[in-house]
This record gives sequence, C-alpha cells and structure tokens, in this order.
Amino acid sequence: MNNHSKIAAGDPLTIVIVGGGTAGWLTAAFLQNQLPQTINRHVEITVIEAEDIPTVGVGEATIPSIRQTLAACGIEEHVFLKTCGATFKHGIEFINWRSEPKVGGSDDDADNSYFHPFGDQIMVGGKDATWQWLQLPQEQRAAYAEQFSVQAEIARRGQAPKGFSDAPYDGALAYAYHLDAGKLAQFLKDLSKERGACHKVQKVLEVDRQGDDIASIHLDNGEQIRADIFVDCTGFAARLINSDKQNGFNSLSDILFVDRAVVTRVENKSLSDVIGYTKSTAQSAGWIWDIALQDRRGVGHVYSSRYIDDEAAKAELAAYVKQPVETLETRQLNMRIGYHDQQWRGNCVAIGLSSGFLEPLESTGIYLIEMANWAMLEFVPRYVSGAQPQASYNRILHNHYTNIADFLKMHYCLSKRRDTAFWRDNCDPATIPKSLQDNLSTWRAAVPSVYDFNSTTQCFSATNYKFVLYGMGLPSAENPATVPSPQIGVMMQGLSQRRSKLRDLVVRDTVANAAYFSALQQL
Repeated sequence: MNNHSKIAAGDPLTIVIVGGGTAGWLTAAFLQNQLPQTINRHVEITVIEAEDIPTVGVGEATIPSIRQTLAACGIEEHVFLKTCGATFKHGIEFINWRSEPKVGGSDDDADNSYFHPFGDQIMVGGKDATWQWLQLPQEQRAAYAEQFSVQAEIARRGQAPKGFSDAPYDGALAYAYHLDAGKLAQFLKDLSKERGACHKVQKVLEVDRQGDDIASIHLDNGEQIRADIFVDCTGFAARLINSDKQNGFNSLSDILFVDRAVVTRVENKSLSDVIGYTKSTAQSAGWIWDIALQDRRGVGHVYSSRYIDDEAAKAELAAYVKQPVETLETRQLNMRIGYHDQQWRGNCVAIGLSSGFLEPLESTGIYLIEMANWAMLEFVPRYVSGAQPQASYNRILHNHYTNIADFLKMHYCLSKRRDTAFWRDNCDPATIPKSLQDNLSTWRAAVPSVYDFNSTTQCFSATNYKFVLYGMGLPSAENPATVPSPQIGVMMQGLSQRRSKLRDLVVRDTVANAAYFSALQQL
C-alpha cells in the first residue's frame, strides 16, 4: 500500500540515491541541475555508496541522446571530453554478422559488414527513396548506409562530426561518445559534491518498508536515513527496489542469450589510432566490441555461457587483439538480462542495473539511465503535488526495454550464420518476440514506418530499423525489374546528388579526429 501524500509546499524535497557509479552520479548531477527549477523548491540530494563495490564499466559507448543529457547537467563539452578521455562516435560497424566468416578471411571483410550510422536518413525532396532503392537490381545498389547517409564514409575517413570551434553539443553530423565510465563517474561525483550534494561512504544494512514505500534505511554507522524519494542505483543487487523480493523480474534470457563478458584494454600509440565508431565483430557465441578512447581501446567479448565457456571466450578475445591468451589481462562480468516489473515503486525509483540490463550491442546502458532521469523530471512534480505517477512511469520504461530488446534481437535473427548452435538457435521463431515477428513479416514487403511502432518514447526509430534491416540484407518481397523505371531513375539520381552535396558540406565543416583531440589537449 502506498502511503505517499502531498509534500508540504515550501519544504525542501529530499532525495537519497543509494549507489554511485555512472547511474548514481549522473542522476545526482541531472536532478541537481534540473529539478529545483521544475518544482520551484529546494532539492537536497544525498548519495550513499560503499567504496568496495566496483563500478561495472560495460557502458563505455553512448548514443546521441547523451549530448542533451550532459547539457542538461550544465556540463561544458570540452571539459567533459578532456576529463573523461572521451572520443566521438558516428555509429557502429557490424562485422561478420550477416554470414559466417570465410576460412582464412580478414576480420574486416567488407562483403560481410555494414554500418549503422547516427543521424537522419537522407531524403529527396522530403521523400524516402528506400522503396526505389529496393527496386534496383542487386548489382546496382550501393550499401544502404552508403546510399542514405554520409556518416559511414566520414567515420572511415577519420573525420570528427564537427569542427573544434563549433557550438557545444552541436556539429555537422549527429554524434555520441566513447568514454571511460570510471572517469565519467568520478567527474560527475566531483561536480555534484561541488554543487552541494551530500556524500556518505557507508553500507546500507537494512531497509524499512511500509508496503511499497521505503520508510527509512539503516547504515552501517548506525545512522537512520529518511527521504521523500529514494533512488536505487545498487546495481544488479537491487537492494531497495526489490528489498522484500516482491518486485517481479521480467527475464529476457530466452530472447537475448548473452549473459557474460570478458573485457580488456589495448593502449593507443597516438591520437591517429582513434577511430570515430564502434566495431562489433560477431564470434561463435556472441560478439566483440572495440572502441577507441583518447589513450586506449576498450575491447570486450560479450557471450552466452550456454554455448561457450569462459576460457574459450577469453581465447577468442585474445585472438582478436592478437595477444597470447596467457598474457592477456582481463576482467569478467556477469549480466542479468531483463528488467524489473516496477521501476518506480512507492517512493523508490530504480535507475541503472537495478532497473534492468540489456546487452550493450547498441550502447543502450547509459541511455536507459538518461531516459529514467528525463522521465523523473516529468513525473516528480506530479508526485510532489500528491499524484501517483508510478504506473505511467513504469509503462514508459517498459516500452524502452521492449523496443530495445526487439531491435537487438533483430540483429541476430536476420543473420544467415548457421555455423554454431548459438546462431542457429537465435533464428528459432520460438526465441523471437511476436512484436518483432509481426514487423519482420510486414517489412519483407514494405518499408519500416513510424506507424509500425506503438510508442513515441522509444530508443530506436524506423530509420534505425532500416539501416540494420537492409544492412543485414533483408530481401524485398518484390523481384526488381531488370531495367528500373524512369521514375526510379529520377529518384535515385536525386538521392545521389543530395548525398554528394551533403558530403561536401560535412567534409568542409569538420576536422580530423586527431586534429580535434590534439587541439583539445592544448586547453
């Protein structure tokens, strides 16, 4: 039973965040900078963390929403980039996902790779030319990302998405970041404390509940803490949101199989080693991410323990980075795939791993933290006034998780790989959500549309789906004419001209990654 009533006007709003890391300190910085002006009252934020709990550094890649979130925290972009060793991200290159690699072939087989870029799809006179592209004979089609975006080309040229003097969080192209999650958490901690957040280094020993509400928490120093709102950032332990084990967990392990990761790092020799996109290379029972920070590459093998053991997974990672397995320094991570039924329960909100987790294939870990914060900014004022917004908040977060799960699964179930049980089982219809099955059935004869989705608050749009669908080689149900019609020819000619003009503008308005970060280091 929820015992919440309207919080007295004029009283400060007290928020206690249990757990630090990226989730805890990003939440503190965001709410600290945004919430007081939204509810027109003072906000007191306390962050309680136990220092002996390591930060999970899986989410070192982001998507473009992070720029708006960092700006909302009042963070200057150049300061963030320099402090967190961050680099730009244009998108993701997927290697060996469409079909199994050729024996003795290159790890970067161009015929078995595609690019999922950020940014909008190039239009012709405001119209989508995807259907016309599908009507071309196969030999006349450029790769979808190369035809409908300039981002893959710009990324492979080593160009940043912007010039050094461009406005903060703005540039010629959409972009996100690769970042050091540990440095980001420390940066946000220092910022939040400087702005007045109270920081306690203690362990939570006990949680007092009154139905769905948390009445107080007890710390190991004997202190009892009460608050108007508690935020659970305790990771997979979910110490607050599920302290009584009554909050159901929606497991997605029967859809998304990967549940383990082994990670390492490779030092960069110079800034010229920085590439502005993530590489995702498919393996026998998972995939390897490869991202470049300013001083190192973060490399990790995400895999399913049902199909490969830890030693074999580490051996695949060692082969990828071309190091002897016995000398490779690594760290193992466990992943619980799914999300809690109640994301906001009583006076407690779960953010980060305590909320849930989906594999980092499309860099959605930090995104889900961001979306929880933006939703809180919308719903906390209602809660303060005495309303009960929990159901609406939970529905929105559920939509985020299910949309992302469908999108991730699509990468696997469209693959033609059948070389291992992992890939064969991923194509089993029993493991594919009905919502995705229905959409894939539609998209074999039609182009993805905004009308195919039931939520306006979702991570991946019809544009994202098109880049992955056609990158993975989804066939059209139509048999293209041997000679395209004049109308198709006119549309494709217009598309090529529009792309060429956009490419020239982007090249003119951006600089090389190495030049950008060399200038940054001089600040």
